[in-house]
Amino acid sequence: MKALTINRKKYGISIQEIYFSSGVGHQPNYDLKVDFCVPNQGKHTTPALTSVIDLTKDPEVILANFRSSHRRGVQASLESSDLSYRFITEPCAEDIQTFCKYYDAFANEKNLPICNQGKLRFFAGKKSLILTNVRCVYTNELVCLHAFISNDERARLLHSISNFRTQADSATERRGISKIHRSLHWFEINQFKKLNYRLYDLGGLALGNDPQLENINHFKRGFGGDELKEYINFTPKTLKGWLAMRYLMKKL
Repeated sequence: MKALTINRKKYGISIQEIYFSSGVGHQPNYDLKVDFCVPNQGKHTTPALTSVIDLTKDPEVILANFRSSHRRGVQASLESSDLSYRFITEPCAEDIQTFCKYYDAFANEKNLPICNQGKLRFFAGKKSLILTNVRCVYTNELVCLHAFISNDERARLLHSISNFRTQADSATERRGISKIHRSLHWFEINQFKKLNYRLYDLGGLALGNDPQLENINHFKRGFGGDELKEYINFTPKTLKGWLAMRYLMKKL
């Protein structure tokens, strides 16, 4: 399984981030190494939980595993001439800028960090970034957008923007936008199947008792995936790296 490695400096600390680690071939020059999405627990570790859909199954079986409220109407939305769906396997600079523009507006509303455009450009340069969106044909407005990192076997949801339901004027509109969001997931599942991907990863399930995060967990679990326990492993090589690890482990 292909690993994705990012080497970056933050506050003078050299950090190596590795996604889908194969366990070999990583550069030794770092203060702190962080392995994401790994099956084995390390010495310094944070547990992580996600939901994955087995893309080797038939589409009918995958759809049948959706919660009934998730399944209802998604195919009709996908086939609607009012909506345009895009699956961008080689995002250009403009695609990334557009995504970040929408994400940053969402982040500012939710008091979250803005999008790391440099990281998205890195993944795009490695041909490991896939962007998707759904647009209203009549207004030309983007309704929902997703960003995935991938290694040709597993596609993991990195960012999801669907805050537009908060701008809807009625419960009917909010339900309609929610259905479009679910149909975007169904569209992606079918596209990744065509590319012979093995796993569709919904991007993690939150641990803890935060009601807002639990609502997101409930939405993700509605797609009927299998829950997968993984780990984020930290390997500090210097005192700076150890201090950075202590800070990051408190944030995760």
